[in-house]
Amino acid sequence: MENTYRITLLSDVNMQSNLFKDSLERGLQLKVDLLTLEQLSESNNEHSLGDVVLFDFQYLDDEKLSQYSQARANYEQPAKEIVINCPKDVASNRLFRWHNLAGVFYVDDDIDLLLRGMAKIMDGEMWLSRKVAQDYIEYFRCANTVTTSQAYANLTKREKEIMRLLGHGASNLQIADKLYVSENTVKTHLHNIFKKINAKNRLQALLWANNNISLEERA
Repeated sequence: MENTYRITLLSDVNMQSNLFKDSLERGLQLKVDLLTLEQLSESNNEHSLGDVVLFDFQYLDDEKLSQYSQARANYEQPAKEIVINCPKDVASNRLFRWHNLAGVFYVDDDIDLLLRGMAKIMDGEMWLSRKVAQDYIEYFRCANTVTTSQAYANLTKREKEIMRLLGHGASNLQIADKLYVSENTVKTHLHNIFKKINAKNRLQALLWANNNISLEERA
């Protein structure tokens, strides 16, 4: 995990959010900017989004989410988006309003679990339950039958294996264990795959897979 990351926490500014901000800064040894949507939307551009944005699920209603989308449009580089304080029974499609979703943490997750997940996310992985990952695939799956594209055919055998495991929600470590290679080797393969398919993150790679790889190839 590089310590050049800038983190933005979008929430109400109160004692609880300030205590949470302090816990994150101590645990990650990174600066965390606590902002409201009003501050982010100010025309003087005094405040800006970090590389990672944490959303308090209880804070962002539809109106605030619309404000965020408008503010986000001003930034060329997409931030990794993380939802915290999420109810366990939330419908998965409510999470897919965030287009660069990298992690979801629930109301009963403790700070140690959140810090471990944040470290993984900043190391290039995702922190989604298997159910959310699979629901995401289903949500964006095209209605028409997808045939395998030439771009997928051009991937190496090992890259295809990794894409299939990625589609099943496997982490870098799980892929490494399955293929008997190092985690760094998996990261190198993913970097090469992302370049070949023009994807910036794992979710974009999953979306690409849904539009370019047949169901038989993904099985």
